[in-house]
Amino acid sequence: MSLQAAAFLALGMILLLFVIAALVESRGAAFARHPVLRHRAYTLALGVYCTSWTFYGAVGSAVRDGWSYLPIYAAPILLLLAAPRFLRRLAAAVAEEQATTVSDFIAARFGHDVVVARLVTIIALLGTIPYIALQLRSIGAALSIVSGADVAAQAMLTAAPLLALFAILFGARRFELAGRSEGLLYAISLESAVKLVALIAVAGVAVFVLLRSPAADVAVGMAALQDRFRPERLTLDVAMIFLIATAAIIVLPRQFYMGLVEAREPGDLDRARRGLALYLGTMAVVVIPIALAGLTILGPSVAPDVYVLELPASEGFGLVLAAALLGGVSAAASMAIVDSTALATMVSNDLVFPTLMRGRAPSGSSGSGAIGRRMLTVRRLSILGIMALGLAWAMMVSAQDSLASIGLIAFAAMAQFTPHLLLAAAGKNRDALAARASLAVGLALWLYTLALPPVLPTAWLDLLSAGPFDPLQLFGIGNASPLSHGVIWSVGANLAVYAAVAARKVQAPPLPRFVRAERPIANLSELAQLTASFIGREQAARAFPDADAATAIDSQSARRARELIAQVVGASSARALVASAIAGDKLSLPEVTRLLDEGGQSLRFSRGLLASTFENIDAGISVVDAQMNLVAWNSRYLDLFGYPAGMVRVGVPVADLIRHNARRGDFGDGDVDYHVEKRLDHMRRGQEHSFERHRRDGKVIKTVGGPMPGGGYVMSFTDISEEARIREELRRTLDELEQRVADRTRELSDANRRLAHADRDKTRFLAAASHDLLQPLHAARLFTAALGRDAADGQRDLVHRVESAIVAAEDLLRSL
Repeated sequence: MSLQAAAFLALGMILLLFVIAALVESRGAAFARHPVLRHRAYTLALGVYCTSWTFYGAVGSAVRDGWSYLPIYAAPILLLLAAPRFLRRLAAAVAEEQATTVSDFIAARFGHDVVVARLVTIIALLGTIPYIALQLRSIGAALSIVSGADVAAQAMLTAAPLLALFAILFGARRFELAGRSEGLLYAISLESAVKLVALIAVAGVAVFVLLRSPAADVAVGMAALQDRFRPERLTLDVAMIFLIATAAIIVLPRQFYMGLVEAREPGDLDRARRGLALYLGTMAVVVIPIALAGLTILGPSVAPDVYVLELPASEGFGLVLAAALLGGVSAAASMAIVDSTALATMVSNDLVFPTLMRGRAPSGSSGSGAIGRRMLTVRRLSILGIMALGLAWAMMVSAQDSLASIGLIAFAAMAQFTPHLLLAAAGKNRDALAARASLAVGLALWLYTLALPPVLPTAWLDLLSAGPFDPLQLFGIGNASPLSHGVIWSVGANLAVYAAVAARKVQAPPLPRFVRAERPIANLSELAQLTASFIGREQAARAFPDADAATAIDSQSARRARELIAQVVGASSARALVASAIAGDKLSLPEVTRLLDEGGQSLRFSRGLLASTFENIDAGISVVDAQMNLVAWNSRYLDLFGYPAGMVRVGVPVADLIRHNARRGDFGDGDVDYHVEKRLDHMRRGQEHSFERHRRDGKVIKTVGGPMPGGGYVMSFTDISEEARIREELRRTLDELEQRVADRTRELSDANRRLAHADRDKTRFLAAASHDLLQPLHAARLFTAALGRDAADGQRDLVHRVESAIVAAEDLLRSL
């Protein structure tokens, strides 16, 4: 392959990472609507563990040392598959402490001790810079091998600034450490996929070559490889590598950053562990056919570390050679980018920030967000400095040093604070003084026995070997290899010192005074101004809406300020800063420390109580913050709405959830964006609401919502389907009853009308009948009157009685 083609491929791979990261950052809302895609990208991004060491150097390690290559993969796989409870506990602890770096987390669990944070940072820095140099050198070596030209130096000088620029643009975009770098995550996931596919392709070439090679040659290669894997070659070195590699999957700065900081929820790492174990297992398996083919075809003249490149090149597989080059470049680039990003945060927070703030007045003299912007600048300069140191080391280190040896020394460095990470995951309030002493001793012995011997002049090593302080055999004890010797001494002394100091139960000194101002912060208004200098006035105003000079600082306000400042400088530095800023005439430094601790304990109790309350409420609860991002919910909320797995998580924009419901038809017909904006506007204005929503699945959900102090919105969702059904039945019953009453009324009215008609007929009949009957009676009265005039005196009484009877009959007829 020509130099131009090789350079174009390498540069194209790095530029592709730029394009992917920029695309994701510019279209973040679109990617946020696909939680499954994000989780897959997160799982792949954890493959940043596999650097150029594992891409190129694992084959070399398998050929040279046999079993020594296996623990690099097997140990993390064992941890991932056998310790899910530990991983969940670690993730929950990191989320609780809101830690953004491994040093921040360990220090937070050791009493927020800034000295512990500094020691962890120094160890990580010293162990990782040679590792970054290893990545830069592998890029240069790969281009030189592929092109046949000695361009290693030029390649490193080109790659280092490009990788630093990428880390600055996408790893240090904002001064809030809590802001996740989605573009960085997706770019790293792409490189993980590229290097896996590339190594599988090289393994495919190896299998093809072995199948067409003479059986005798394959037998020779197989015998040589089997010799490396004889049981008697399972030495102490293999055990030491297994020991230091077990926790590397979580303790390396890049792994902690990608696995725990970039996780959206504490359960993300647990859900990704099987996928990551499969990834590592695949990388481990494909090493064997490549190693066997290299021994069979390439012979002893070719260094095993370059089998991955030389094998497809020697057999004329140009596309596979290009893939191998891209895989190696992407593996090296991703490690350098993520590690420099994580280390820059540690350096700026734990080493630079205390110096930057020492002696500064903590009042509102700084502009809005001024310190936050200054910290962002420091972080970016730290990235440049780390990459420059890595480049300088790469230019000085011998190209003959194996990739595996440099990587193992870096792993041994991280092993110095692995016990402290395990203790931190198990609980809080650990012994800070014991941690300081043990980390310092472990660092010193690691430097002396592992880091310095490869770079010391031979004359110096010969001089030291003549006395008891031989770095390769301290005090003349034992006869172990340099790696085992250094790990046993450094980690062993580390643990022994911790146990000895912790057993004495000596209290650590109080927090250092970051700030020694003329007048300490005395009221809530000044505390808000201090917070604003880190995060900006707008966010500080939302956090402290009622801040004034007459309001005293309480534990809740101090804790809130510490949490907000921790978004910029980390939890431990923020705690020390707030404590030293508040301490003064009214409160001593220990009293402020207790104030912060009590506030944190109260908060944890309140959170636990609130979580228990949420889970025992029949209604679904959701809470969004002032930025309209989901921050809390209960399981009933998930049951009611049935969101896809992974969609509901801390920090997800509530607009995504509303849009999902709108597309499902929960809000009826109409434009989806209209429904989303309508509800977002309602929440932003802080308007209370209460309504019932009839969903297409037949459920009736009653929604009640209202604003929260300081911004945000809380809503409750109650399934009132049964109540709505009963109400509907009552309504139907009332409607039926009203209809029956109306029917009965109508029937009665008809009967009354018929009765009235009959009564009128009767009246007319009686009137006619009485008239006809009265006529004869009138005539009879006339006759009786005439008879009475002519009747004798004795008969007149009888006639009078007859007339009275006739009159009575007339009266009777008239009454009818």
